[in-house]
Amino acid sequence: MQASRHSCGGELVNLPGATRSGQGTDAKTSRSRLSLLIAFLTLLVIGTDLFVISPLLPAIAGQYGVSPGVAGNSVTAFSIAYMVGAPVMGTLADRVGRRAVLVAGLTGFGIANVFTGLAPSFAMLLVARVLAGLCAAGTTPSVLALVGQSAPAARRATWMSTAMAGFFISLTTGAPTGTALSSAFGWRVTFIGLGVFAGVLAVVNQVTWPKGAGAVATTGQAGAVPPERTSLATKLRAVSVTGIWAFTVYAFYTYLGTGLDEVAGLSSGLVATALVVYGLGAVVGALSGGWLADRYGAGRVATASLVLLAAALLVVDLHAPAGVLFVTLGLFALAAYPCLPAYQARLVSTFSAESGSVLAWNSFFMYLGTSAGSAVGGVLLSWAGFQAIPIVCAAAAVVGALIYHRWALPRSAATGRAGA
Repeated sequence: MQASRHSCGGELVNLPGATRSGQGTDAKTSRSRLSLLIAFLTLLVIGTDLFVISPLLPAIAGQYGVSPGVAGNSVTAFSIAYMVGAPVMGTLADRVGRRAVLVAGLTGFGIANVFTGLAPSFAMLLVARVLAGLCAAGTTPSVLALVGQSAPAARRATWMSTAMAGFFISLTTGAPTGTALSSAFGWRVTFIGLGVFAGVLAVVNQVTWPKGAGAVATTGQAGAVPPERTSLATKLRAVSVTGIWAFTVYAFYTYLGTGLDEVAGLSSGLVATALVVYGLGAVVGALSGGWLADRYGAGRVATASLVLLAAALLVVDLHAPAGVLFVTLGLFALAAYPCLPAYQARLVSTFSAESGSVLAWNSFFMYLGTSAGSAVGGVLLSWAGFQAIPIVCAAAAVVGALIYHRWALPRSAATGRAGA
């Protein structure tokens, strides 16, 4: 081992520990980067499972002799199980350790997907999707809490946005992946493959994250000072902004394909192109949101994102030429998706001791907002046509920005750069 040499009164003095310290720092940095990659892959497989099922519904319906509408209940079963399970799993993660809940959740998620692929009846498939939703509810907030906890404070939002990019990339790749795998091997192999991948990731996460990662100090630990618990009302108030964001984005996105087909009159190929442009804008927006939040403050970026997405919605014109329409859709996604990673970073910095449960409630409200947005969007589409949807969504985004500033977070929250 080479020693570091420093001058002391003109005499060179060897410091043997300096090199060892530097090597330790390098090893820690490499481990941190590896954990970030694993978090990215974990959220990629969770997101793929969510988005891959849409093109598989006709094959599933044919397999079990049910209508595509009935087969769609498998998506509903997953979503409801996730919403119900997220708060419970988040609280459990804060108490027993986020790594433990993450690994258990991924293991169960993998088993549930294999069970989905092998299900002998549609009823058993629904049971498998409920199990998958419950396990995903323990996985997503736990891995995000671990990333937020292990990230350098000055780069927390960047790290969280990088991990979330896995989920947003699946928004673009999930459906095409499902179509390709189903055509080549059948829909059952798609779920079995996801299950095997999730099982491998469970082992990798077990090895990657330090033992006890994410555990919160309790009175049973020597010298530990138990953190003051935040009231449920305060947590729900904080995550309400995410619910409004999800309502705004997914009321529009859920019926975008319908609008592009029926209002814009685009061919199926151009509709697919438009959705790819949207997906790319979402990925770039999410990644840039983390970097911008670390540089200018998570609160400022989240607010700006809500305001800009409202403005972008008002300039989306489905009667415009295809090229112009693609640009406006890309700009909308670019404006909309910085909000989520920025706001999640703010939540972690504000509720650091309870980030598992807070992010779980955040996931709950994201699914709730998505479901409400889809329902309201459907009503607007039937009563007033697609063009009414962007107007209502823009108004909701402005309300979300106002709620963030006046009501969402405790007045005593940190006001540093991460939370500005």
